[in-house]
Amino acid sequence: MKRWADGVFAPAPPAPLPMPAAACVRALEPLVVDERRERIAKAVEGRVRSVVAVIEGLSDPHNASAILRTSDALGVHEVHAIEAHAHVRMTTRVTKGAEKWMDLRRHSAPEPCANELRARGYKLYVADMRATVTLEQIAEQPRVALAFGNEHAGISPSLRAASDGAFAIPMTGMVESFNVSVAAGIALYVATRGRRGDLTEDERAELHARFLLESVRGGELVLERALEEARAAARRNEG
Repeated sequence: MKRWADGVFAPAPPAPLPMPAAACVRALEPLVVDERRERIAKAVEGRVRSVVAVIEGLSDPHNASAILRTSDALGVHEVHAIEAHAHVRMTTRVTKGAEKWMDLRRHSAPEPCANELRARGYKLYVADMRATVTLEQIAEQPRVALAFGNEHAGISPSLRAASDGAFAIPMTGMVESFNVSVAAGIALYVATRGRRGDLTEDERAELHARFLLESVRGGELVLERALEEARAAARRNEG
């Protein structure tokens, strides 16, 4: 991932595992202390794919970072970033390393993002304080994507047109809107409330391996050695 001054960076998607997830776990798990191993297992078990977050055109790295960190805390594993005009930027001061545990998917325009989500069975709703659909109604959807737009311009017309609807968070104070990261936190909390981890067995295995890899210093070298040993054993068996 590319980094700039003051801890600002452009997060990159995780690299593919160099070997099957089960083999990665066998190589890495003995190198992790029991407390960390239990924490990883709990996090993997609670991960949710039936709710995803979508961010579009956020200009403040602190907001994008806060949404990513909140998503991780609530078990939301995917965040989709629409980068029609500029790449998403985040800051380590806010993420606190959350980017290591998440799937961040990039899209060059709203339509490809909406099409991918719809093909995977998601209903896409955009945040709009004028909407009449409630978060509780959205939370009833089996698979839902919640989209949050630019701090000033909000959701783009293209994303709005590609969505299945809009939702609002009720407000009773004098201020007309929430900060976008606060709105995302409220919405994702309501949408995930009562949901249990819903990854498939294969997804859990891969995530378990990825979390171990992030937790072991020099984990890549450990897997390289394990892979070489596996190849050497295969050659001996062939001979």
